[in-house]
Amino acid sequence: MLSRRVVLGSALAVGGLGVAATVARAAGVLDDALQAVGVRPHTEPDPRDVALLADAAQGQRELLALIGPLERQSDAAGLADLRRVLGEQLAAVSDDSKDPASAYPTVPPTTLPADGDEALTAFAARVDAVARDRAEGALSAGSLAVMKVLASMAAGLDQVAITARGLA
Repeated sequence: MLSRRVVLGSALAVGGLGVAATVARAAGVLDDALQAVGVRPHTEPDPRDVALLADAAQGQRELLALIGPLERQSDAAGLADLRRVLGEQLAAVSDDSKDPASAYPTVPPTTLPADGDEALTAFAARVDAVARDRAEGALSAGSLAVMKVLASMAAGLDQVAITARGLA
Protein backbone atom coordinates (compact mmCIF):
# COMPACT_ATOMS: atom_id res chain seq x y z
CA MET A 1 0.00 0.00 0.00
CA LEU A 2 1.25 3.48 -0.84
CA SER A 3 1.55 6.07 1.82
CA ARG A 4 -0.28 9.34 1.61
CA ARG A 5 3.07 11.17 1.41
CA VAL A 6 4.16 9.18 -1.73
CA VAL A 7 0.81 9.77 -3.46
CA LEU A 8 0.82 13.52 -2.72
CA GLY A 9 4.45 13.85 -3.73
CA SER A 10 3.82 12.05 -7.03
CA ALA A 11 0.74 14.17 -7.74
CA LEU A 12 2.72 17.32 -7.02
CA ALA A 13 5.54 16.23 -9.34
CA VAL A 14 3.15 15.38 -12.19
CA GLY A 15 1.26 18.64 -11.70
CA GLY A 16 4.55 20.57 -11.69
CA LEU A 17 5.60 18.95 -14.97
CA GLY A 18 2.22 19.83 -16.49
CA VAL A 19 2.53 23.47 -15.44
CA ALA A 20 6.12 23.60 -16.74
CA ALA A 21 5.05 22.15 -20.10
CA THR A 22 2.19 24.65 -20.39
CA VAL A 23 4.50 27.57 -19.64
CA ALA A 24 7.14 26.23 -22.08
CA ARG A 25 4.55 25.88 -24.82
CA ALA A 26 3.26 29.41 -24.23
CA ALA A 27 6.84 30.71 -24.35
CA GLY A 28 7.49 28.82 -27.59
CA VAL A 29 10.32 26.68 -26.19
CA LEU A 30 8.52 23.38 -25.60
CA ASP A 31 9.66 21.89 -28.92
CA ASP A 32 13.25 22.91 -28.22
CA ALA A 33 13.11 21.35 -24.75
CA LEU A 34 11.66 18.11 -26.11
CA GLN A 35 14.32 17.95 -28.82
CA ALA A 36 17.00 18.47 -26.17
CA VAL A 37 15.88 15.28 -24.39
CA GLY A 38 15.66 13.31 -27.64
CA VAL A 39 11.94 13.55 -28.43
CA ARG A 40 11.00 14.62 -31.96
CA PRO A 41 7.85 16.73 -31.54
CA HIS A 42 5.31 17.11 -34.29
CA THR A 43 5.13 20.83 -34.91
CA GLU A 44 1.86 22.44 -35.89
CA PRO A 45 1.98 24.55 -39.05
CA ASP A 46 1.71 28.29 -38.80
CA PRO A 47 -1.84 29.29 -39.85
CA ARG A 48 -0.41 32.18 -41.91
CA ASP A 49 1.81 29.77 -43.85
CA VAL A 50 -1.15 27.45 -44.44
CA ALA A 51 -3.12 30.41 -45.82
CA LEU A 52 -0.18 31.41 -48.06
CA LEU A 53 0.03 27.90 -49.50
CA ALA A 54 -3.74 27.75 -50.04
CA ASP A 55 -3.55 31.10 -51.84
CA ALA A 56 -0.68 29.79 -53.97
CA ALA A 57 -2.70 26.70 -54.89
CA GLN A 58 -5.68 28.88 -55.81
CA GLY A 59 -3.50 31.05 -58.05
CA GLN A 60 -2.18 27.97 -59.82
CA ARG A 61 -5.72 26.65 -60.33
CA GLU A 62 -6.74 29.96 -61.88
CA LEU A 63 -3.77 29.93 -64.26
CA LEU A 64 -4.44 26.32 -65.21
CA ALA A 65 -8.08 27.21 -65.88
CA LEU A 66 -6.89 29.90 -68.30
CA ILE A 67 -4.71 27.50 -70.29
CA GLY A 68 -7.70 25.58 -71.72
CA PRO A 69 -9.33 28.56 -73.45
CA LEU A 70 -5.88 29.81 -74.43
CA GLU A 71 -5.14 26.53 -76.21
CA ARG A 72 -8.40 26.88 -78.16
CA GLN A 73 -7.68 30.52 -79.08
CA SER A 74 -4.01 30.25 -79.92
CA ASP A 75 -2.04 27.88 -82.11
CA ALA A 76 1.09 28.26 -79.94
CA ALA A 77 2.87 24.94 -79.55
CA GLY A 78 4.47 25.67 -76.16
CA LEU A 79 1.24 25.83 -74.16
CA ALA A 80 1.46 22.15 -73.19
CA ASP A 81 4.81 22.88 -71.51
CA LEU A 82 3.29 25.81 -69.64
CA ARG A 83 0.41 23.59 -68.48
CA ARG A 84 2.93 21.00 -67.24
CA VAL A 85 4.96 23.60 -65.29
CA LEU A 86 1.84 25.11 -63.72
CA GLY A 87 0.60 21.64 -62.79
CA GLU A 88 3.91 20.74 -61.15
CA GLN A 89 3.80 23.94 -59.14
CA LEU A 90 0.25 23.15 -58.04
CA ALA A 91 1.42 19.70 -56.94
CA ALA A 92 4.05 21.36 -54.74
CA VAL A 93 1.46 23.30 -52.71
CA SER A 94 -1.70 21.20 -52.89
CA ASP A 95 -2.84 17.68 -52.16
CA ASP A 96 -5.39 17.73 -54.97
CA SER A 97 -3.08 18.59 -57.85
CA LYS A 98 -4.70 16.03 -60.14
CA ASP A 99 -7.97 17.96 -60.06
CA PRO A 100 -7.45 21.66 -60.79
CA ALA A 101 -11.20 22.23 -60.49
CA SER A 102 -11.28 21.30 -56.83
CA ALA A 103 -13.88 22.14 -54.22
CA TYR A 104 -11.79 25.02 -52.86
CA PRO A 105 -13.38 28.44 -53.31
CA THR A 106 -12.27 29.91 -56.57
CA VAL A 107 -12.04 33.38 -57.96
CA PRO A 108 -13.48 33.91 -61.42
CA PRO A 109 -10.64 33.53 -63.89
CA THR A 110 -9.46 36.48 -65.91
CA THR A 111 -11.29 36.66 -69.22
CA LEU A 112 -8.96 36.54 -72.17
CA PRO A 113 -9.30 38.57 -75.38
CA ALA A 114 -10.50 36.70 -78.46
CA ASP A 115 -7.30 37.26 -80.44
CA GLY A 116 -4.67 34.56 -79.80
CA ASP A 117 -1.71 36.91 -79.44
CA GLU A 118 -3.63 39.34 -77.24
CA ALA A 119 -4.84 36.39 -75.16
CA LEU A 120 -1.25 35.23 -74.65
CA THR A 121 -0.23 38.75 -73.61
CA ALA A 122 -3.17 38.98 -71.17
CA PHE A 123 -2.28 35.53 -69.81
CA ALA A 124 1.34 36.64 -69.31
CA ALA A 125 0.13 39.74 -67.45
CA ARG A 126 -1.99 37.57 -65.14
CA VAL A 127 0.97 35.23 -64.55
CA ASP A 128 3.09 38.28 -63.65
CA ALA A 129 0.49 39.35 -61.08
CA VAL A 130 0.39 35.87 -59.54
CA ALA A 131 4.21 35.78 -59.47
CA ARG A 132 4.24 39.08 -57.55
CA ASP A 133 1.75 37.61 -55.07
CA ARG A 134 4.01 34.56 -54.55
CA ALA A 135 7.07 36.79 -54.03
CA GLU A 136 5.21 38.89 -51.45
CA GLY A 137 4.02 35.71 -49.77
CA ALA A 138 7.59 34.41 -49.59
CA LEU A 139 8.64 37.58 -47.78
CA SER A 140 5.89 37.19 -45.18
CA ALA A 141 6.20 33.41 -44.66
CA GLY A 142 7.00 32.27 -41.14
CA SER A 143 8.67 29.04 -42.19
CA LEU A 144 11.89 28.83 -44.16
CA ALA A 145 10.51 25.87 -46.14
CA VAL A 146 7.37 27.80 -47.14
CA MET A 147 9.48 30.82 -48.04
CA LYS A 148 11.65 28.68 -50.35
CA VAL A 149 8.62 27.10 -52.04
CA LEU A 150 6.89 30.44 -52.66
CA ALA A 151 10.09 32.14 -53.85
CA SER A 152 10.75 29.25 -56.25
CA MET A 153 7.18 29.47 -57.50
CA ALA A 154 7.59 33.21 -58.11
CA ALA A 155 10.75 32.61 -60.15
CA GLY A 156 9.09 29.81 -62.12
CA LEU A 157 6.03 31.94 -62.82
CA ASP A 158 8.29 34.73 -64.10
CA GLN A 159 9.70 32.22 -66.59
CA VAL A 160 6.19 31.12 -67.57
CA ALA A 161 5.26 34.76 -68.25
CA ILE A 162 8.39 35.27 -70.37
CA THR A 163 7.64 32.12 -72.34
CA ALA A 164 3.99 33.12 -72.86
CA ARG A 165 5.08 36.51 -74.19
CA GLY A 166 7.50 34.75 -76.52
CA LEU A 167 4.67 32.62 -77.91
CA ALA A 168 2.59 35.70 -78.75
